[in-house]
Amino acid sequence: MTHPRFSLLIFALFVLNLANPVLSQTIKNSDLNYDSNIQTVLLYPLGDQLSDPVIKLNAGEKLQLEFDDLNTESYTFRYTIIHCDRDWHTSELQVMDYLEGFSEGDITNYQFSLNAIPSYVHYRAVIPSGDMHIKLSGNYILKVYLDNDDDENVIFTRRFFVYEELATVGADIPYYPKKLEYTQHKQQIDLTVRIPDLFNTQADQRVRVFIRQNGRWDNMKRNLVPTTVMSNRLDYNYPDGIVFDGGNQFRFFDMKSYYYQAPNIRRIISDDKGYEVILHTDYSRAKRQYETYTDIHGMRLVKARNNQETNIEGEYARVDFSLKVPRFFDAEVYIIGALTDWQLDPNSKMVYNESRRMYTKTLFLKQGYYNYKYVVLPNDKTVADVTLLEGDFWDTQNLYKVYVYYRNIMPEYDRLIGYHEFNSFSAKR
Repeated sequence: MTHPRFSLLIFALFVLNLANPVLSQTIKNSDLNYDSNIQTVLLYPLGDQLSDPVIKLNAGEKLQLEFDDLNTESYTFRYTIIHCDRDWHTSELQVMDYLEGFSEGDITNYQFSLNAIPSYVHYRAVIPSGDMHIKLSGNYILKVYLDNDDDENVIFTRRFFVYEELATVGADIPYYPKKLEYTQHKQQIDLTVRIPDLFNTQADQRVRVFIRQNGRWDNMKRNLVPTTVMSNRLDYNYPDGIVFDGGNQFRFFDMKSYYYQAPNIRRIISDDKGYEVILHTDYSRAKRQYETYTDIHGMRLVKARNNQETNIEGEYARVDFSLKVPRFFDAEVYIIGALTDWQLDPNSKMVYNESRRMYTKTLFLKQGYYNYKYVVLPNDKTVADVTLLEGDFWDTQNLYKVYVYYRNIMPEYDRLIGYHEFNSFSAKR
């Protein structure tokens, strides 16, 4: 049964779609919001907002979930956890195979905002709860909903990882890659994985490695097969190497306070609708020299002024982005980073303004410090190109995450037997 919260939305959709009486949303195993009132969904290891949602199996580690609901009344949200294979398809395991205790949890910790425009309700929960225990490693989806987990009641979904500390990963980024034309631009990952003896059987068939650059999903290296298996050592020695675009440091802006204009902010407007933050116009960095500065690898730090309680006093702003470049035909321009949940979708897509001859976009963001980049996605591609607008430099400090999966036999599922995170700066040689 559909919750009353959705009644007006469904009625409006019904009026617009009388020819199609079946109204539903398709839930994907991804980082997506299904309710426009839900804002600033954060999922991270307890105490570390700038880290990915990755926890170690049977180590007592937990994740912090936070989000805002732009409503004037509170609701009892619920959640469940879904096990997935290495490609984020729902696995064939039964809930009792990977969860012990309760299979659902309630999100009952909430606070109403204070003097914020618009007003909102802030929710918090520790995942998994004390009544729920995760028994197996692998990829997981956190599904949050009202009443029950029927698709039409789902509010948002988020990915997280549970790993076993069994495999050891070694990674280097040489200055001279195998393809010399990549020198000073691309970052080649030289990879070695050592696994316990118990996994040696059919290691070349059962072990798969994924590599992720910063928080991006579109350019992730997937299902890498070892080229050489020697005892408990797996080498990944491809003819052209495992190569990522170097890209550039992330652009940034700081709006922890609306009382002053921090670097990269042109103007802050306050009116009865709230705040509007206008950023300085951005330009392509593709033909500029590399600039060295520290970023937070595309993440966001949701934080208000020190004299504010961010959870309930942090205010939202309409943040205006502008990018002065010629129009791309047969391609779209997107803003990527944690501020758009690393998605290439309508929320992150920019619109070309013919009169101003620039791309523009407005995002609705809570007070904090934000990283972002601009990427170009050709109409027939699924991997965006960061080099066209940001440049391509071997020196760029990218954060890489390596996931080592093993296809277990009984029960059959993808175990995450290793996780390794490294900064390209420390791996260079």
